[in-house]
Amino acid sequence: MKLELERQDFLKAWQTAEKFTSVKTAKDSTRGILITAAEDNSVILKATDLNTSISFKAKGVNVIEPGFAVIPASMFGEMLKKSASEDLVLEVNSERGLLNAGRQKTRFAVIQSEEFPNIPESSGADTLCEIPAPLLATVITEGSSAASQPQDFPKYLGTCLIRTSEGMITGVSTDGKRLSLSKSPCNVFKDEDMLLLAPALRELSKTISGYSEEDILRVLADSSTAWFSVGDIEFSVRRVESTFPKFERILNADVSTTLRINAGDLSSALERIDIIAKTTTAHIMAMALNPGGELRITARAPELGTSSETIQTDIQGGYLQLGFNVGFFLDGLKALGNKQAVIEFSGEEGQTRMKREGSDNFLYMLMPARLTAQDAMTEEEIGDFTQNIEEPQELQQEQQQDSPQEQEQSQPQEYGQDNQNNTEPQF
Repeated sequence: MKLELERQDFLKAWQTAEKFTSVKTAKDSTRGILITAAEDNSVILKATDLNTSISFKAKGVNVIEPGFAVIPASMFGEMLKKSASEDLVLEVNSERGLLNAGRQKTRFAVIQSEEFPNIPESSGADTLCEIPAPLLATVITEGSSAASQPQDFPKYLGTCLIRTSEGMITGVSTDGKRLSLSKSPCNVFKDEDMLLLAPALRELSKTISGYSEEDILRVLADSSTAWFSVGDIEFSVRRVESTFPKFERILNADVSTTLRINAGDLSSALERIDIIAKTTTAHIMAMALNPGGELRITARAPELGTSSETIQTDIQGGYLQLGFNVGFFLDGLKALGNKQAVIEFSGEEGQTRMKREGSDNFLYMLMPARLTAQDAMTEEEIGDFTQNIEEPQELQQEQQQDSPQEQEQSQPQEYGQDNQNNTEPQF
C-alpha cells in the first residue's frame, strides 16, 4: 500500500478514529487503526475498542497503490502532528511502514492485519429512526448527563437508555440520586429500547455535533449492537444486557416552591460557591428560597471559611431551605444551557426538577442532600433574608440533635452504592 497524505486533513481524520481505539486492553490490535485503500481512490479508516467502533472515509489522501494495514494509532498520530512537512508519503508492507516527510523518514512496525477484530456490519440490522444529526447529539448530551462511570453492578448505572417510540427518540440516564431525560421528534420506523454505554454515546455526540440539520442520521439495531450512520461515518456500540429502572413511576408533579432563573447566571454563582464547597467531603451547599424573590446560597468549610451569595429572582410558593451536592446541581444547569430555567422543589426531602421555560424536551431531577447543623445557614447568616419567616422548629431540633455519626451518613455516597440491591432510582 502506498498513499500520499495531506497532513492537516488526514490528521483530523486520524484523530477522529484514534478516539475509538483502546488504551486499556493488552490486545495490540485494538490499539491500531485499520486503513483500507481501494483502487477508486477511497480510503476507509476503522477503529474499535471491542465495545464501540467507527468506520468512515478519510479526506486528505491519494491512493498510489491500494492495500490495507493496521497502524499503531497513538504513535502514528504523533508522527502526523509533529511532522515538519505538509505533504507526506506512507508506504506499508506486511511487516513495516515508512513515513516519508521530506527530509525526515521514519520506519515503524505495523500490527498484523489478521489480528484486527471484526467490526459488526449494519447490513442486516433494523432501521429504528431517522433524525437530524445535531438533534441526536443534543439528546445524547442531555440524556446522558446523570450517568455514572461504567461499573460492574448494576450495569445500567453507566448507560444511557435510548428509546424510539411514538415519533420521538428519548435518552435517559440515572445514577440513583439524579435522573436526566431528553427527547426530540424524529421519524420512527420501529419501537425499541436500548441500553448503551454513556461514554461511547458522548464520543458519538462530539463526532456528529458539527453536522448541519440537513444531515440526516439513521439509527439501526439488532439484538447485540446499535449503529448510527450519517454521511460517510458509521458508528457502532454494543448493547448492554441489563434492565433499566421504570423511571416513569417516579415522575411526579408535587411542587411546593418554584424558582425561575437564567441557568447560566445560577451556574456562574454556583461555580463561585464551589470554590469553598469542593474542599469538603460532602460537597454540600445550603440553598434558601424566599418567596419575596431572594435566593441565598451558602457553602461552609470549617477550616477554610464560608462563601455566600444572594440573587434577586422569581420565587413562588413557600419558604424553603435545603441542601444539594454542588456538582450534581451544576451538571443539570450546564445541560440546560444559557436558557431561562424553571426549577421545581418538592420540599426538603422531595424531588427537585429542572427544565427549560416553555419546553418539556429536557428534564433533570435530583434529590436534596440532608443538611447537617454544620451545613445549614445560621440565624445570623439568614438575618433579614427571611424577614418575618421563622425557621421551622423541626429543622432547628434536627440540627441540635445531629451526632457526628449522623453527619457522616448525610454525605453523598459514591454513584450507585445505594442502588446495588435495588432496581429503582432512589427518588
